[in-house]
Amino acid sequence: MIVRKNGDRWEIIKQHDHAYLSFQLACHWRRDAFPYPALKQDVLYAIRHHDRAWIPLDQQIVWNVAEQKPYDFIDYPLQEKLQAYSRGIDQVEEQTSYGAILCSMHYVSFFSSDKGNDPDISSFLLHEQERRRRLISSLTIDSLEDAMTCHYRILQFCDDLSLYATLNPPGVKKSEEIDWFKDGFRQEFCFAPRGMTAEWLTDMDIQVKPFPFSTEFEVEIQVLRVAPESSQSSVEWKSVSNKNRIFRFAPG
Repeated sequence: MIVRKNGDRWEIIKQHDHAYLSFQLACHWRRDAFPYPALKQDVLYAIRHHDRAWIPLDQQIVWNVAEQKPYDFIDYPLQEKLQAYSRGIDQVEEQTSYGAILCSMHYVSFFSSDKGNDPDISSFLLHEQERRRRLISSLTIDSLEDAMTCHYRILQFCDDLSLYATLNPPGVKKSEEIDWFKDGFRQEFCFAPRGMTAEWLTDMDIQVKPFPFSTEFEVEIQVLRVAPESSQSSVEWKSVSNKNRIFRFAPG
């Protein structure tokens, strides 16, 4: 889950809902800039379900005693998280081998600097390497490596822009954004050889430059608002309410 403090409450967005926002971004991608369109439905499925591993984990809010906050997708206990990652990719593989390759690439990228340092991570990386080898050998797609690179870049950008929207407070000033995307996004495209930037214009409107989408659009996702009372190892949620947020994406 994505967790953000707002006054005396925590605002929580489930990972699968964040993935829905990522999916809507991908659905609005410029048609003339979507490479290998024959694979588009597989790519869209992968983006929509890239965080389905979190569905069972996000069914309950787990309290991080050390940090005095709910666990989020960053600090959730590693072993449980890795097991969920594998199950999530398994489920994607049941629907699309190509989509599972993209999701595997996505999860493996989280540990690019941790190879060999943790036995659980090493086991996960080895398992996913074998999965990708097996799935790639089963596919007969022209220019497969290039297609994977292009589509993985779209998945990453849609994931990053969705995180930008959900991790930042609505309407935040550029100088007060989280550091991750303050200076722009890492992915480069033919229409954005220097990458893209985003900036909040209002509490709903996000400007993206250069604009990668076919038209201006908005997306609505659910936000859970909770007020905790914590005592060491347990937490009781004295109030829970749902409040949808609308994000509108506009060109610069």
